[in-house]
Amino acid sequence: MAYQFVHIETYSRKPRKVKGTKDQWNRARQVFEEAQRNPDFSRHVENPRAPLPVLSRGAMDVGDLQALHDRRCSEIREAVTAKSGKTYSRSLRSDAPTLYTEIHSHPMASKDFLADRARHQKEIARWADLAVRDFRKRMPEGVAFAGVIHLDEAHVHMHILALNAGDPRLDANKLHVGKAAAAVYRAAHDKPQTLSSLPKPELLPKPKKPKKPRPSKNRVTQKKNMAKHEKALAEWQAACAMVEAANARHLEEWSVDNGRHLHAARKKRSGKNPEKAAFTAAMKAFQDRYYEAVGKPCGLLRKGPGHERLTTKQYAARKAGAKARAEERLANLRSETQLEVREQALDAQARRVAAEENSLKKKEAEVGAREETVSRREREIEARVEALEKVAEQAAQREEQLAKREAALSAREEEIDAVRERAEALNLGLELIRRDQLRWAPDKKGRGGRLVHGPRDAAERPLPLEMHARLQPAMSLLEILLKIIAEIIEEALHEQRMEIARDAEAVAECRRRLDLREDPVVTGILQRDNPDQRFDV
Repeated sequence: MAYQFVHIETYSRKPRKVKGTKDQWNRARQVFEEAQRNPDFSRHVENPRAPLPVLSRGAMDVGDLQALHDRRCSEIREAVTAKSGKTYSRSLRSDAPTLYTEIHSHPMASKDFLADRARHQKEIARWADLAVRDFRKRMPEGVAFAGVIHLDEAHVHMHILALNAGDPRLDANKLHVGKAAAAVYRAAHDKPQTLSSLPKPELLPKPKKPKKPRPSKNRVTQKKNMAKHEKALAEWQAACAMVEAANARHLEEWSVDNGRHLHAARKKRSGKNPEKAAFTAAMKAFQDRYYEAVGKPCGLLRKGPGHERLTTKQYAARKAGAKARAEERLANLRSETQLEVREQALDAQARRVAAEENSLKKKEAEVGAREETVSRREREIEARVEALEKVAEQAAQREEQLAKREAALSAREEEIDAVRERAEALNLGLELIRRDQLRWAPDKKGRGGRLVHGPRDAAERPLPLEMHARLQPAMSLLEILLKIIAEIIEEALHEQRMEIARDAEAVAECRRRLDLREDPVVTGILQRDNPDQRFDV
């Protein structure tokens, strides 16, 4: 199981030396361009790949955020009070921190993710979404931000760049939890006593540059004067190089001695720097919160083995190894001519940078107008989207209600159809009963029976298939009804037969008393085995 990694930092428009390095400088523009993988600012990456944009939870494009940052910085005017008491306005200081960044690194190697993107996509997407959601919760209102995911370095990592657009000075330190905590402590307490450094050594002055001789009418004299001047100029350049080298040695020795002096002074000082303590406590709390919001849900550990954290340039230099050391030794052995060429190249680069900055300033007005138009269109689109979402929600509710009503109507229609079919079947059955075309025929054992077609005196015929299908919905009810009718008829016939039998006995008795011969009809009635036996009258 790997551990979490999140790093936060602030940047200004003015280049600032990276702590712990000798020749690496960072500024806001470099961070923007590196995030977008501009080749001029991504030389530390062997095989740069296009970044994956993060556009969820209100994030904007990195290029749009950079344009907004530059435009807002150029528009800011702040009031300043001089020592004389006079107040004047000026543009925002170039060293003011205006860009806040966060780097979130995932332990998954980029090559593993690219080898099986379908397998790891869900895990990386969840980790990035949790990180962006936690960032949104920590940030105040009015913060504009952008995010990108890089897959061209050792591990999958995400950059979040934010602009404190709600602050009049775009103060990025207010978004940095550690610097904000130190500022709160500094405002509530007296400024702590700072450690004093060793006095800097006095640097050797450079020799005066030899003046160019006046032009002479005599060509020979002019040539001699120019040769003498070139020789003096070469000697002057050599002397300047020696002075610069000596001054560099003095400053390096002072830097080492001053570092030892400050280290010893920090050890002697009682207690820790309260501002630093507030900064450290806030950063630890930030890491704890990040662990609960992102690290723990993603299965990452809170604390790792404490490996050394290197900048991108240090990491690239360490990977280069012997090549970097060889280049450094070669740089130390450059001649004065090479130094002069380098100075000329730097001058040309400075002129190119100045021209580029002028071009950017000319485009700022156009970009500002376009941004305003885009912002207005975005607001209109958001309003239309909200209205459409409300209409869609209402339509969905109406569709749901209609579906329920249709289901209820379908159920009722089915019930009505069933009742109608039963009524039609019952009407048909009653009509057949009235016409003596439908009756109940009990079986011989008297345990059951069936419906038959035809009159009672005719032979039993089974129901036709079509008639059976039409009577099927009310078949059970018709069977019960016909059973009752059959029982009523049989009971009536039984009473009639019993009455005829009693009359026959009376007639036979009378005929015996009158000495008349027996009537065959009466004799047939009296000789029945079962009183209910049917006979013709």
